[in-house]
Order: sequence, then structure tokens, then C-alpha cells
Amino acid sequence: MIKRLNHKDTLNFYEFIKRIGDKFEDFYLTENKTRIMIDDLKVANKLLRYQEVYAIQEKEIKGILLILREKGYRTYIKILAENSKYAQDLFKYINWNFNGELFLKIKKLNPITRIVQLLNIRKFPKYGFEFLGSRGLENLYIRKKREIRKNDRHDYKTERPDSR
Repeated sequence: MIKRLNHKDTLNFYEFIKRIGDKFEDFYLTENKTRIMIDDLKVANKLLRYQEVYAIQEKEIKGILLILREKGYRTYIKILAENSKYAQDLFKYINWNFNGELFLKIKKLNPITRIVQLLNIRKFPKYGFEFLGSRGLENLYIRKKREIRKNDRHDYKTERPDSR
């Protein structure tokens, strides 16, 4: 089930980040053009209070989607997941539930880069993330604004057949 997290979920959110570890250092927030790593509870709580954070949860958190909206700037997404299956589920959730222009800045060696490329080829060529450019060790992808019809919205809470 994918659900939006709030400040009450700070401890679970922080424990997930510590358990998984961000070895590619792609999961951060930016303030005044400075990268702030999520390495303490204070930063995690601030993030959950002021940004959109979604999590795939079974018994515990398996993947996190962070949508960073800053005044007058681009909307960036960050994804951190236990494995590629959960990362793909988060990308599908984005494609079904967000229609604005989104950017993804990610290290070239991060396995999520490969997932973005595969999703563009196989499943979402029309709605996936397009390569926009490269700067040093990072690639920048964009997903252009699109219209979502009300009937096209997808609710992952009701999708699982084993939740009867």
C-alpha cells in the first residue's frame, strides 16, 4: 500500500533511511542551493512537515517517494527503495497520480537510472521521464506536464488481491 507520510511517521521514515542507506547520496533536500542529507531526526521531521513524502508499506516501509517543491523552482522527485520492484511501483504511482512537470536528478551509477531508462522503453514511453542532460556524475530527467482524466487515476490501496 502506498500512503502519504506526515510528521507522526518521522521515526519510521528515519529508521528506513538508516536501514537502507543512501550509498549514492541521491536522497537529500536542497535549501539555498545547499544539499542537506537526511541524517538526523530533526531534518527528517522538517522534511515530513513541509514536503510531500509517500511510502510503500507492508509491515514496514519498503520504499520512499519524495516530492520536493520549492518556491519558483522546479519540482524534483527523489526515490529510495529496498529493491527495483518497489522503485518501479513508485514510478507507476507517479505516472498515475501526478500530472505536473517533474524532474529527477540522479547519479549515473544509481540502479534507479536503469529503471528510468527501462520504463521509458517498455511501459511508459509517452509518460515516462526523458533524458534532459548530464552534469558530471549526475543525469537530469524530465517528465513533462500531462493531463490525467479522472477515470485514469489509480489507487494502489485497492490493487492488491491478497488484501481481502
